[in-house]
Amino acid sequence: MLDYSEKALDHFFNPRNAGVLEAANAVGSVGSLEGGDAVRLMLRIDPDSRVIAEARFQAFGGGDAIAACSALTVLVTGQSVDEARRLTAGQIDAALGGLPGDRKPAADLAQAALQAALAQFLGITPEAPKPDPKPASVTLLAPRHESKPKILREVPLSPEDEATIIAQVIDSVRPTLRADGGDVTLVAVEGAKVRVHLTGNCSGCQLAALTLGGLQKRLADALGRPIRVIPEQKPLVSIAGAR
Repeated sequence: MLDYSEKALDHFFNPRNAGVLEAANAVGSVGSLEGGDAVRLMLRIDPDSRVIAEARFQAFGGGDAIAACSALTVLVTGQSVDEARRLTAGQIDAALGGLPGDRKPAADLAQAALQAALAQFLGITPEAPKPDPKPASVTLLAPRHESKPKILREVPLSPEDEATIIAQVIDSVRPTLRADGGDVTLVAVEGAKVRVHLTGNCSGCQLAALTLGGLQKRLADALGRPIRVIPEQKPLVSIAGAR
């Protein structure tokens, strides 16, 4: 496992305020299930005092998002709307004792869900991004001899290339997992599904979710597309190229 603080592990193993808030009057949803990280934050705000009386969340993805949202709900409960609007991702990260470097975006995701919920409560419509300014026109002189235009196209990775990348990513995390008494091995690659076998400390229910969430993000970044990592019992490697 990565170097998570005791605070981060506590919020993951014992998440505060997880679940649906039926009485919510402010809801913010960010991320996507396809990308492997989706967060839904629900707030019950007193309309007179504008104080957050209750906060609950649902997180789909890695354990980092669960821990970040858990810490967020603790921080904002009892705060006024104005105070909550000033809450930063850095403060959420600090409440977790500092997430590992490549896991800090989980705090940004939680903070974005908070801002989305508060914007809904305040009736604020997010501004659409402004288009980039039109580039200045440039007159080009035609070449003396015409040449056929070159067609550039993105060449997709073959199943064999993807399998190699997946194996390399898994091998890169194994030393860290072994140092914590666990391990992970590749079982099968089936298009967007990567099946792995967890052993040792990594095979526990909660620790497995942390390990799988982190591995899923690394694989998605390496392949440039959504990937779902699924734990299996028997480490028998196979490759299926169909997507």
